[in-house]
Amino acid sequence: MKEFQYLRDMTYEYNADIGLSYASPVRGVWNIVHIGTLVPQAHQIFVCPTSCLRGVVLTTAEMGAMDKMSTITVSEDNILEGDMEEALQRGTERVIAELPERPRAMLIFTSCIHHFLAVNYQRVYRVLRKEYPDIDFIDCYMDPIMRRKSPPVPSLWRQIHRLLPKTEKRPDQVNLAGNCFVYGEHSDLNVMLEQRGIRVMDVNTCRTYDEFLSMAASCAVFTFHNTARAAGKDMELRLGQKWIAMNPGYDFDVIDADLEKAAQVLSIAPPEKEEIARQRELTLEEVEKTRQQLGNTPLSIDYTAVDRPMELALFLSRHGFNVETLFLDNFTESEETFEKLKERLPDLKIYQSLGWNIRKMERGFDGKIVAVGQKSAYFHNTDYFVNIVENEGMYGYRGIRRLMRLIREADAETKPMRQLVQVKGWGCSCG
Repeated sequence: MKEFQYLRDMTYEYNADIGLSYASPVRGVWNIVHIGTLVPQAHQIFVCPTSCLRGVVLTTAEMGAMDKMSTITVSEDNILEGDMEEALQRGTERVIAELPERPRAMLIFTSCIHHFLAVNYQRVYRVLRKEYPDIDFIDCYMDPIMRRKSPPVPSLWRQIHRLLPKTEKRPDQVNLAGNCFVYGEHSDLNVMLEQRGIRVMDVNTCRTYDEFLSMAASCAVFTFHNTARAAGKDMELRLGQKWIAMNPGYDFDVIDADLEKAAQVLSIAPPEKEEIARQRELTLEEVEKTRQQLGNTPLSIDYTAVDRPMELALFLSRHGFNVETLFLDNFTESEETFEKLKERLPDLKIYQSLGWNIRKMERGFDGKIVAVGQKSAYFHNTDYFVNIVENEGMYGYRGIRRLMRLIREADAETKPMRQLVQVKGWGCSCG
């Protein structure tokens, strides 16, 4: 059995999540430990068996953020004695008593074992809130058994923003939710909003807990990633903030429609036609400059780098790039994009980066290949790669132009791939 499939032989229902999987040493994507550490002046407590604690402790230690995390070990005695609730409460009380500084909020992560035993942790939180009225407690979850119904990362983005209270809204302030990286100069949305006097808030940029809480006053919330949709929907329903899901793709018309929609919601002027034409021209110049530099050098793209790898492959192929492979574990983009890409690039190779069969892959490539993303770089064993994860703050025309510059840099200069892909939580500085 091949470790890849040709796109022409695949159906839209493709999904590699079939059981046994392969874990590569590529570690750049953020996990719940990194994300939880973003909340300023907050403390995380992970409540789980020792084997589960090992991973979160090592992650936190790598970040240099051990002062922002504590653990409560669940043992066999807790299960046999039936005192899971008491262990959770007493353990949290002890952590608070021993911390050198009182936290403003506590993110308490329960685990799979609490679901198996139907632990009434909400009762514990009610007791803790009464005992410590100056601390905000929020329930978080480290439960991979729920990855189909409520995956840990989307759940955490929602829970973090549930710390925000209901309050009056400001028409000149909006939120960005669910981002591991700051969106700014490489995002058309941010540039448009800031040019029109709209304050943009994000947990990434908050330095104090009070500043984070001020996000509650925003009149709207924008999300870029599928993992942030639960947070956006919840903030709309609970806080009354209008939720606008942006499309982090490469279709110029969709970008324009997104910005038009955002402007309408906020009652501000959208980009003028002349400005749109200028942005398109600048972007096409960058694309053509990149194509000329790469020539027929093959490209590989993976889902850890960008949210829409299939759409990026379609965009690049339309502009004359030689897209060779994609690393995907399921199709999260539209069926229309899938069918268009299948028609245009039927011989495109699709690899399952989590599929057990990929372990047999002879890593490498016959000749030079430029990778967009850490997984495609690792599996092709190339030092010519764009070292980004999760779009890294890029959106719209400005985002495409930055990506083109990064591809040119990747083509021109090598990076120490094996060293870089092992950094857990790439770019994470929240510690």
